[in-house]
Amino acid sequence: MKTLSKAAFLSIALSILIGVSVVRAQNDPQAAIAKKQAQLERQRIELEKKSLELQQKELDLEKARQEFEAQQSGRSLSMNLSGDVLFDYDKAALKPEAEQALKKVAVVLSQFPESKVTVEGYTDSKGTKATNMQLSRERAQAVKDWLLKNGGVLAANISTKGFGEQYPIAPNKNTDGSDNPLGRALNRRVSIIVEKSPATTP
Repeated sequence: MKTLSKAAFLSIALSILIGVSVVRAQNDPQAAIAKKQAQLERQRIELEKKSLELQQKELDLEKARQEFEAQQSGRSLSMNLSGDVLFDYDKAALKPEAEQALKKVAVVLSQFPESKVTVEGYTDSKGTKATNMQLSRERAQAVKDWLLKNGGVLAANISTKGFGEQYPIAPNKNTDGSDNPLGRALNRRVSIIVEKSPATTP
């Protein structure tokens, strides 16, 4: 009879021990319970992660709302952005730093994906009425174009209006007739109006 080498004997013995351990683990209720507990713990961690992500989104939304003036009236939400933040004086091209402000607008708009959005442009009283009207329209269009490209707004749901120097929210001149730079700066603005009820097809 052929004698097994010591190495072969050890190999066989190890295989038997491993097999027995596997069988014991499979038949051991404690091992099954431990496995189930580990699975439940992984699920708990995943749910906790999703909950934290949702809370962070809510915090981001609240922070975005606080970054600019926002007013709610009935079913509409109005966000007012300083024209000086978005544009150089007397220009209609968005400044590089405007993107940061518009990203915050996009966060708010993402909560109303099917709502109608109107972008309104306003200027101060410097220059002619015709020039200011054109500038306000071009600025509103620039913001609309950015939102279409980067804000996830549907083209069918967004429109623009330009009001020029109409509807000032502060005096362009002081009571003595002198220039009021602060008032004019407040009047140079873009308002984004959101109808919070879903858009409907006529």
